[in-house]
Amino acid sequence: MDKRQHVQRVSVAHGRLDKDLSNRSLLDISAAASRLGCSDRFIRRLVQERRIPFVKLAGSKVRFEQIDIDLWLCDQRVEAVR
Repeated sequence: MDKRQHVQRVSVAHGRLDKDLSNRSLLDISAAASRLGCSDRFIRRLVQERRIPFVKLAGSKVRFEQIDIDLWLCDQRVEAVR
């Protein structure tokens, strides 16, 4: 399966083919870290280095859309070498 098919599958699985505002579900840093199985500190570093998509709210608050986390995770996939 190529990357495009994988992204489409993730989008369909989450029912998020459209980016309608009413369908957006935002995660805080702790929830994003839990979803990725890493620490809050690692997520903060990704945000600081702008290596992961995020939504910046008033002040220093950041949130993550679930679909963006899933798509970012797909981008990090490294295929096995045969």
